[in-house]
Amino acid sequence: MRPFLIITTLAVAWVALALGAMLTGTIETAAVPKGTRVPANIAIIGTAPGLLILRSDDPGYVRKLYQAGAAFVLPARRKTCLDLQR
Repeated sequence: MRPFLIITTLAVAWVALALGAMLTGTIETAAVPKGTRVPANIAIIGTAPGLLILRSDDPGYVRKLYQAGAAFVLPARRKTCLDLQR
């Protein structure tokens, strides 16, 4: 039962981050799945396994990513969301 609770907790946290990013749109650097169409004025600044790392000066760019079909938009640091690669 404990592994189920851990997996459920991680899934809920991931969804909460994605929804927060979508609703607030205040992420400076974001990660989206590879294959997401990137609108104009949003720069691809790096990649990670299965992810594109993006940045924009436009405060509403997170909404534009969702409108372009991004499955999720997560806050990113350096190369990955968790900054595992240094």
